[in-house]
Amino acid sequence: MSFEDLGVNAALTKVLHTFGIEKPFLIQKATLPDAIAGKDILGRGQTGSGKTLAFGLALMTRLTGRTAASMRPLLQMRNQLLEI
Repeated sequence: MSFEDLGVNAALTKVLHTFGIEKPFLIQKATLPDAIAGKDILGRGQTGSGKTLAFGLALMTRLTGRTAASMRPLLQMRNQLLEI
């Protein structure tokens, strides 16, 4: 199974290949399809198991193709959090 099979954006998959990351780890296989679909997920694993990459790939895949206007609420929330 490849990252593209799991729904990861093709451009991101190419970047992974340049870093020698060819196949998803178990936690990525288990969580990426649901995370990309926008479902809530819970994944536990040891350090180095690929949890952070799974989170980041899902986030970046979901944001791919968004316009600046559609990102405005996220930027506003970020700014509010930075003020805290």
